[in-house]
Amino acid sequence: MKNFYQLIFKVMIVILLAIIPFVSMAQDEIIEKVTRPNGASCYNYWSIGVFGGVMQFNGDLSRNLWTNLGPNSAGYSFGLVVTKQFTRVVGVRARFAYGMIQSLAENKFVWEYEDGNGDPKFISQRFRSTVFETDIQLTINWLSWMLGYKPDRVFSSYLIAGFGMDQSKGTKHDLNMDDEIAYLGKKGNDLNVGNTHGMGGADMRFKISAGIGFDFNINKHFSIPVEFCWRLQDSDVLDMTLGGAKNIVNDMYSSATVGLTYKFAYTCPAVKEKEMVTVPVATVVAEPKVRFSVYSPKNIPVERRGREIFPLRNYIFFNLGSTVISNRYVLLSKEQIKDFKEDQLEMFLPKNLSGRSGRQMVVYYNVINILGDRMGKSPSTTIKLVGSSENGTEDGMAMAESIKKYLVEVFGINASRIDTEGRVKPRIPSEQPGGTKELDLLREGDRRVSIESSFPSLLMEFLSGPEAPLKPVEILAMQNAPIESYVSFDAEGARDAFTSWSLEIMDDNGKFQYFGPYTQERVSLPGKIILGDQLNGDYKVTMIGLAKNGQTMKRDTTINMILWTPPVNQEITRFSIIFEFNESKAIMIYEKYITDIVIPRISQGGTVMIQGYTDIIGDADYNQKLSMARANDVKSIIEKGLTKAGRSDVKFELYAFGEDENVSPFENKFPEERFYNRTVIMDIVPPE
Repeated sequence: MKNFYQLIFKVMIVILLAIIPFVSMAQDEIIEKVTRPNGASCYNYWSIGVFGGVMQFNGDLSRNLWTNLGPNSAGYSFGLVVTKQFTRVVGVRARFAYGMIQSLAENKFVWEYEDGNGDPKFISQRFRSTVFETDIQLTINWLSWMLGYKPDRVFSSYLIAGFGMDQSKGTKHDLNMDDEIAYLGKKGNDLNVGNTHGMGGADMRFKISAGIGFDFNINKHFSIPVEFCWRLQDSDVLDMTLGGAKNIVNDMYSSATVGLTYKFAYTCPAVKEKEMVTVPVATVVAEPKVRFSVYSPKNIPVERRGREIFPLRNYIFFNLGSTVISNRYVLLSKEQIKDFKEDQLEMFLPKNLSGRSGRQMVVYYNVINILGDRMGKSPSTTIKLVGSSENGTEDGMAMAESIKKYLVEVFGINASRIDTEGRVKPRIPSEQPGGTKELDLLREGDRRVSIESSFPSLLMEFLSGPEAPLKPVEILAMQNAPIESYVSFDAEGARDAFTSWSLEIMDDNGKFQYFGPYTQERVSLPGKIILGDQLNGDYKVTMIGLAKNGQTMKRDTTINMILWTPPVNQEITRFSIIFEFNESKAIMIYEKYITDIVIPRISQGGTVMIQGYTDIIGDADYNQKLSMARANDVKSIIEKGLTKAGRSDVKFELYAFGEDENVSPFENKFPEERFYNRTVIMDIVPPE
């Protein structure tokens, strides 16, 4: 057994001496590459900690194992440790501890040796020793060595090896004589208990230690270490063994502790300038967590014409605190209704039309007039107006009554054909229970009057139920910047590394254009915005990122853009479907609409361009994924319908733009615009 423990000790020392040079070399290589783009805590720091736990005496490795020391050979330990962490792997620390160990042997057989000779006998003894420890120890963070350093890692583990001095004091008691037979650290004691030293003042002993620790990081400064450590003395001091064979004198004890550590004085290696200015031709690799790239299509159409089947949302939104129809909606006089036609709505413009919304929002803002005109042409139809107000059912009823009054007085609809109801929440509310973010925008969208009907002449094809949209309006559409012409700028990882980033674009003449700042990772801009009246051009694009530590980072690349004008008579047909808030699955009734209305309009060999969007409510990354889920859902429905019809000639192009306001169909100022941005647009493009 003695030889076994001595072998373990020698192996640990050899391993420790062998790995230190390699650890240092590994650190030299890694430090050359380490940067800190976000100013996070580094691995070079000081720490101070306190700890406490239990200790166990393991006995003389040559003799006391024969005594089968009882389970009460335990004590306690507490102390202070100061550490300097030099690299991600290597640290040095000073440790100071005070503890107590004890053990008991009752009627146990042991050989007593005096200069190698003696008689066997049975002993009944107990001892109790206090120990003040002073250690210098090396720590090797093997987890960071093997897996690499990560400042946000919650758990780490390290090996411990070192040496120190033990200052001990104690007594040994003979249970048979009921008397003390040895003293440790008692002045004037001349008992010869120990191999090479008398007891008396000879209570200072050299020792070595080894162990393993586990560190649980609470935050940047505080952590909880759990350690298991073993100590070995080349003496019989702690248990005050009487006599003993020469050169076989060892005491060993172990501890298990838990503590609290405070880390401070972080020192991070400087960022190498050469790491900040790499310039690939098409894709620039930034810091390890940020990648910047630009996609510029070679052919950029400037114009397409066709017909758009524009969905008519069956909601009328009211301003907070008001039950009067908003002046955003077009309200006619009795004299004007004789000239009202759905296909000539440009004659009836709203007073406050959003700049980007264009012709489509003109259609929507005439929704009450379209409803009145359709009811006049279909005298048997009836509707129900359901007003929803956060102020209660009476307020919701007043909103519904204001629309009923307009239809009755202006369009002459019989009041018996219009039912009204007041609610606190609409049947499909935007604000969900437990929600905490952007509640003002959600509640603004829930303050509305819903138009409900069961008459097909008023509703979208194949749709029914209280939330079915009204029959869409077909309008002449012109698209000045098709989706596939947009230039995409990707800054992968920017949300984590930057507070914001922007674009600086310079042409051959040194003229600059600036865009941003942005917080999302992808930005798309119409190519014509950059080209202007030029047919083509070469541009230098600079991404300027503001890191979270206040530093500015730049990345450069070049792009070439070519403007190509296709025939203006290329015609497309556009369909749209609208999703409810936070929904990615098209409702069942839309599947029949897409199958029976949209798919028959797809030409043989044509292309379907599917574009997914969201409003600005919610996280940008989540909305990006939501828009892709919406686009994929619509694509799946179309593919299923084409397969059922035996067709495999159609090509698909998918785009997911999330909440990107540079390309969103509408603005996000009013709830109706946000509702229309929760959409998937399908452009049916014939073969060239």
